[in-house]
Amino acid sequence: ETLEKKKGSGVGAAFDIGTTTLVCALVDLETRAVLGAESLPNPQAQWGRDVIARMEAAVGSKEALAAMTAAIRGALSGLLASLAGDRLGKVTAATAAGNSVMEHLFLGVSPEPLSKVPYKPAFKEALTIDAGEIGLGLSCKLYLFPLIGGFVGGDAVAAALSLGMPGSAKPVLAIDIGTNSEILLSSGGSLYATSAAAGPAFEGGEVQAGMTAASGAIQGVKIDGDTIILDVIGNLTPKGICGSGLIEAATALLKAGVIDRTGRIKDSDEVANNLSSRIKTSSEGNSFTLYRGPKKEIALTQDDIRALQTAKSATRAGVAMLLMKAGIGPEDIETVYIAGAFGSHLKEEGLRAIGLLDEAWTDIRTVGDAALEGAILALDDSKKKEAQTIARQARYVSLSGSAHFEREFIKNINF
Repeated sequence: ETLEKKKGSGVGAAFDIGTTTLVCALVDLETRAVLGAESLPNPQAQWGRDVIARMEAAVGSKEALAAMTAAIRGALSGLLASLAGDRLGKVTAATAAGNSVMEHLFLGVSPEPLSKVPYKPAFKEALTIDAGEIGLGLSCKLYLFPLIGGFVGGDAVAAALSLGMPGSAKPVLAIDIGTNSEILLSSGGSLYATSAAAGPAFEGGEVQAGMTAASGAIQGVKIDGDTIILDVIGNLTPKGICGSGLIEAATALLKAGVIDRTGRIKDSDEVANNLSSRIKTSSEGNSFTLYRGPKKEIALTQDDIRALQTAKSATRAGVAMLLMKAGIGPEDIETVYIAGAFGSHLKEEGLRAIGLLDEAWTDIRTVGDAALEGAILALDDSKKKEAQTIARQARYVSLSGSAHFEREFIKNINF
């Protein structure tokens, strides 16, 4: 076999089918160089912001399932066409990775088995499908990543592939922070995987003034004495607050003594300085005004803080369950990777302050879209085999109905 054939020639397309965002990268198959990447919001958002809402819509109606499948394929096809331009005809290989629900909806397979106990996907194996037949405008095959189990899907396998898990000698942890925090632990040559339903708080959902990380979103908050300094995307008038802003606001309010360790926003008479004037009391609990403008106020409510605590605690409890299965402690972890497009916007300091990171973890690395990196790697056939081995050998840990998970969740709820 000639070297030329082995390396492959032409162009490859790699897709990350995210719940919130779709990403496509174009790759030179000979040099492995990324020629360009583009993203757009997932059009399935009209059926719900998170996978649970979309899954319910798809299970409830065959029409909704067909419409979601058509929407995702149309969006990916448009994304690829706009990125590739006249190189579209040169695309000779394609790969795609998504979470369990996204891969079902992309294939047009009902996610019904995932919607009820024991939450098993309808398929787990990697699939090779004709990219032309599913309307991607290509005359090559598309490789769809295998799933590990439950809500740990092909995107987690792709992330593990790109991070070299489970190959490391010392224990390594990867957390893909999002609506569903996928957690991977590589220890003693084994890979343990789980997914904790964190809810959309990390992405600005479930929050009264919440929004995605778009123009006008408060993404950073500092408090200096009585002054509140806001970092707003695009330096515009604030429209709302995104996940990183929520974490930074909670961190700043903890430091300033406005929130206590249990997450309670204190009454105004408990706060000594002028920040007390920003605290409002209502039947739903206190709120804290971050921004007062002529047309609108942006406040953090007690429920917002609770949503953040729930998201953080579910993630920490999921990590604790994997450590228990592997028989190791937090102090044994050598490196922690924070993955996901959303995770890359978060600062380590904020994640530490809210208690998402254990004090014992010193080597924290942000790796961005590790799932896309894995999908790019899998344009090489030997990496496809590696992905399949990872998915087959990974040990899936289910959290539903676990008393130990409940205990860990309660233990981790405070900041």
